[in-house]
Amino acid sequence: MIITHASVADLDGILALEQDGFAREEQWSPTAWAEELTAEDRCVLAHTDSDGQILGVATFSCAEDMADLNRVIVHPQARGRGVGASLLRAGLEWAQALGATRMLLEVRKDNASALSLYRRLGFDQISLRQDYYGPGRDAVVMLRPIEGEEDEWALGR
Repeated sequence: MIITHASVADLDGILALEQDGFAREEQWSPTAWAEELTAEDRCVLAHTDSDGQILGVATFSCAEDMADLNRVIVHPQARGRGVGASLLRAGLEWAQALGATRMLLEVRKDNASALSLYRRLGFDQISLRQDYYGPGRDAVVMLRPIEGEEDEWALGR
C-alpha cells in the first residue's frame, strides 16, 4: 500500500469513497472535493493498493501552529487494516513539517471506531458541538499536540 498526494485525477475515486463512507446529507460535493484537491493550503493524501485503487483519503489544512483534519474516509472493505491510521500519521508529519504544534478534528459522537482510532493516536476530547452534523448528530471535538521527537512514540514508530 502506498500513500501519495491526491490530485484532481483521483476525484472520481474519492467521490466513490465519499458515497460509501457518509450518509447523503453529510457528503461533500464534487465541487468541495475539487477545491480541496487544488487549494494551496491543503494536503490531500490518498492511500492506494498496488493496483492504484484508492482505499482511503484524508485532507488536512494548517494555519499558524494549528492543523486541522478536515476529512478522512476509508473504503468499507479496508477498514481495520491501518489505512486510516497511516493517513493520519502522514498528515501529522506534514503538519509538523509546517510548524504546527497541534491538530484539531471533529468526529460524530456515535462513530465508535473513529473515536477509538483518534484516541489511540493521542487525540483527546476537548468539547462537544451540538447538532454539528445535523439535528441530533453531535460532533466530538478532539485535539492532539504535535511535539517533535517524543511524538514518535504516539505516531506508532
